[in-house]
Amino acid sequence: MIEIRSFRDILRLFFIFRREFTRALAATVIVAVLGAFLLPSRYASDARLLVRPGENVNMQLSPTPGEPQGFIQPSTQRDPLLDEEKMLTSDPVAHKVAEYYLRAIDNGPPPGLWGKTKYYLKRALGAVAETLRRSLVAVNILDDAPAADRLAGKLEKSFEVSHDAGSNVMEMRFSWNDPTVAQKIAQAWVDAYFDQRADAAGGRQLYDFYAQQSLELGNQIVDLKRQLREQLQTIDASSVQQQMDSVADQLQRLYKQRQDAVGEREASQGALSEAQGELPRLPREVVTEREISLNPAQQDLLLKLNGLRAQRLDLLRTYREDAPPLRAIDESIRAMQAQIDAQRSDVQRSQNLAPNALATRLQQNMQDARVNIAQLDARIAAYDQQIAELQAQREHTMAAEPALSKLSLQLTTAEKAYAQYTDYLLHARTVRDLNSHRLSNVTVIEQPTYAPSRVFPKSLLILLLALPAGIGVGLFAIFLCYLLDQRVHDGGRVEATLSVPLWASLPELGEPRAPGLLNAALYRIYGLLPLQQLAQRGITLGLSSSQHGEGVSFVARRLCRILTEHGHAARIGGRPAGAGEIVLIDAAPLSDERALLQLQAADLRLLVVQARRTTLPAIEQALGLLRQAFGRVDGIVISRRRYEIPERLLQRFARWQGRD
Repeated sequence: MIEIRSFRDILRLFFIFRREFTRALAATVIVAVLGAFLLPSRYASDARLLVRPGENVNMQLSPTPGEPQGFIQPSTQRDPLLDEEKMLTSDPVAHKVAEYYLRAIDNGPPPGLWGKTKYYLKRALGAVAETLRRSLVAVNILDDAPAADRLAGKLEKSFEVSHDAGSNVMEMRFSWNDPTVAQKIAQAWVDAYFDQRADAAGGRQLYDFYAQQSLELGNQIVDLKRQLREQLQTIDASSVQQQMDSVADQLQRLYKQRQDAVGEREASQGALSEAQGELPRLPREVVTEREISLNPAQQDLLLKLNGLRAQRLDLLRTYREDAPPLRAIDESIRAMQAQIDAQRSDVQRSQNLAPNALATRLQQNMQDARVNIAQLDARIAAYDQQIAELQAQREHTMAAEPALSKLSLQLTTAEKAYAQYTDYLLHARTVRDLNSHRLSNVTVIEQPTYAPSRVFPKSLLILLLALPAGIGVGLFAIFLCYLLDQRVHDGGRVEATLSVPLWASLPELGEPRAPGLLNAALYRIYGLLPLQQLAQRGITLGLSSSQHGEGVSFVARRLCRILTEHGHAARIGGRPAGAGEIVLIDAAPLSDERALLQLQAADLRLLVVQARRTTLPAIEQALGLLRQAFGRVDGIVISRRRYEIPERLLQRFARWQGRD
């Protein structure tokens, strides 16, 4: 626990963790020197490819026939060279290069003693790594992989491709431990990339596919036409639609004729039924001549009635209307009138009879209707027979129609597909020929180069940067140690962290100016003692620590000497303090069970902490134990405090700052 307040405190960190800094610096420098001489050399082969996104010479074909799509403006938000880089670094390309390496590259030892030594050392390490890998594979920790797959992953790590923003040139680099091998592998990588582009364009595969499909479609069309011809022969027609239209026209005509015949028969049947109902009501004979005269009986009764009316008129001259004679005569007139009304006014004297012509004609019409109905029944039966035959023919045609329609549709589709496949076959042949001659929108503008100067390691640069890098690593080690260090070095943050007052910080005796600083710290403790109660009941001061060897006895003896020099009756241990006495209790460490018993009689209790040794968790544990036992802790005393910065360096800093 170090409080950083100035550059001096930062400098203290350096001297506190100087050993760690030195080790980190030495390790970094040693690793850098060894790396400069022992790291495997890497040689790079560079190549450049120009991509023209707007010139799709070998434009890919759609794997399905169809109408060509319209031109689609490429999005300006996406770099088209990314797809080319993805293809250039794809696994198929890396596997082809790995197979070429295993097949054609000779991995013999390089010339020179140092080169051979590194070669055989690398072979030995590779054999050990291979043995370890096989062991891990045997216990199913690792999965077994072919040598080509492992080599492909290694080659991918050595391959780089990039392009500048706004540029259409891809810059590829392959680094290896031999410049000749690096150039060969880079050339093989370019060849594998163009082969992969040709495979992705699909010219050769599509050509073979469309040629095979065209042949199969041709045979299918011939077979479909043969089946269609056989099916049409079964229905005796040139086409299903023509046969269906012909049968439909005939059925429509027969339906209309039959409907007319049925209507005519219904009309004849109705007329016959009406005539059969009227004929019984017609007389068999009719009167051709008749002679009519007045009825004599009625005429005689009319004469008598007139006489009665004349008598009534005569009686009215003598009698009134309601007289009995008038009522009697009125009664006679009414009776006579009733008899006259009952008689007919005329009578037939003679007549001539003849057969009824209407009945005779009606009988003739009835006979004609029966004959017409019989004819219509025969005609309707003939219509029904023809309709049944046409319906059977239509059913036969309709039964064959699905198969014929399917064959026709298949034939039409096959003919369209054959024409489409033929067009695509020509296009695929063009693409295949273009790819075989590497005519595309990608051009190699710089072949893989041969560079005998290594790109890694830069031995001179590594040696020059070894010391600065070591210093940086050492400083980082100091920073890590500062973060991980939990020891107490000074009292800067003791009170804020532990909530316990710091009474004094005693310096290491071997430090410069240690006697004066030690006396000042002891006088600080002396000044904090409650001397006002000394005369009444004395002072008992308990000193303890978290573990052995933290300077409790040293602090007790030195403090006792100071108190004695100032005329106080001071002693260490013994009986409890009386009036005017100061007793210092040199208690055992808190890890000992006797410590709490010894501190029980103390008025003040101080925890002694050794700088650069005691950690914060130990202090917190000790404080917790004291608080739990006695309720409080009066203070902390830090012993053996060291000033890590050398005195000469501090004096030099003082001179630089203009101080004496």
